[in-house]
Amino acid sequence: MKLKVEVISDKGLVRSHNEDEALVCSRFMRDESFAGEFDTNVHSRFTALVADGLGGQAGGELASDMALLSFDDFLTDLPDDLSPVDFRERVEEWVQRCHREIIGKGRELPQFGDMGTTLVGIFCYEDHLYSINVGDSRLYRFRGGQLMPFSVDHSMRNLKKDNTLPSNLMYNCFGGGGGAVFADIADISTEWAPGDIWLVCSDGLSDLVSDQQIESLIPLRSADALVAAAKEAGGRDNITVILVQVV
Repeated sequence: MKLKVEVISDKGLVRSHNEDEALVCSRFMRDESFAGEFDTNVHSRFTALVADGLGGQAGGELASDMALLSFDDFLTDLPDDLSPVDFRERVEEWVQRCHREIIGKGRELPQFGDMGTTLVGIFCYEDHLYSINVGDSRLYRFRGGQLMPFSVDHSMRNLKKDNTLPSNLMYNCFGGGGGAVFADIADISTEWAPGDIWLVCSDGLSDLVSDQQIESLIPLRSADALVAAAKEAGGRDNITVILVQVV
């Protein structure tokens, strides 16, 4: 199956640094854009992930970079032909290891002690498509004119169903100074088909642009249009968008 991919990672209009980063097939992107095509098969290790760093400037940049570098190494080195049970165990082990590594780096560099990151997106292993989510960045599927969320925010606002709480207050992320971490991991192989468009984004888009507006812009098949909408709404956060169209 062929995938058309478009990526933009933009610092937005307010912040001086971009703590977001995107990963697409071992290509790491921050403050840049990219478009390309990829073929998937049983041996594909395709990735489309976004990490949104927390902790301010260099700390957030470091945490998001560490998480994506770690995942890229993990998936590249993963043996072939793992059973579904063994595969899931390996991914869950990686989640805990990555969490410890980011916490450890924060202790090593006290000025970054509370740094952390979200991570969300899709990846292929053994002809299966998986989703992964830690934090409050977002994964959506657009099909037949309708946008459907495929991730659940690990935010206190969502947990308590209280929109008065700050949108960036999370109960689950990598790092963040300590505590436990978990990842929502799902085999979504039956959920993709030719014509689908998958959107992976940081909350710099989803906090400022409603799902209804995103739904109206997705048919343009343009990450530019989504980033422009977030900027028109104030662009107060970093904005990273990955569009994956299934051909």
